[in-house]
Amino acid sequence: MMDLNDGVIINSIFYNLIELEKDCWNRLVNGAIRGRDAFHTPCVGSISNGEVSMRTMVLRKALPIERVLRFHTDIRSRKWEELALNQSISALFYDASARIQLRVKGKAKLHYDDDITSEAWQKTALSSRRSYLTKNPPSSFSDIPTSGLSENIEQEKFTLEESEVGQEHFGIVAIQVESIDWLWLNHAGHRRAFFDYISDEYHWMVP
Repeated sequence: MMDLNDGVIINSIFYNLIELEKDCWNRLVNGAIRGRDAFHTPCVGSISNGEVSMRTMVLRKALPIERVLRFHTDIRSRKWEELALNQSISALFYDASARIQLRVKGKAKLHYDDDITSEAWQKTALSSRRSYLTKNPPSSFSDIPTSGLSENIEQEKFTLEESEVGQEHFGIVAIQVESIDWLWLNHAGHRRAFFDYISDEYHWMVP
């Protein structure tokens, strides 16, 4: 017989802390592989000159066993510079339909010109490679509204071979997850749990 003091029931499914932690990673995996999933585009935060710097990023891969999340980025971007100086990183996920929020914290590892980036680049669609073909770096000022791309590239009039030059700008931000703060919003009373991978301890919390 289940003890409700040991877990929560969500959509008729009972979760204790162990099962809930697994569900967190299942949701993250789904977010990485399903383009329309609520967890596909989290808000990712880094530190810039002592201040929080945030942006929306596309979750590209979630590795539950390694406890790693991966995102693609341009190595000329400010976030790359920020994370090279301060590895602290966080990601905020929210699924409005499930009313579940995950706050993920960890340390960033930057991948560039290695096996991980090479494999990911080869799997990157031609349309997605455009992001790495701008002449000027992301965040460069412009006198006019611009994508930063040449007309041919903007209109996708380029070949896979021509896109290969973008690989020199392609990098991966990997989060080595150190903790997950889980929150479930419920009209009868919210529930919250914390998974600490540094101490290997899981706890229920007051929301």
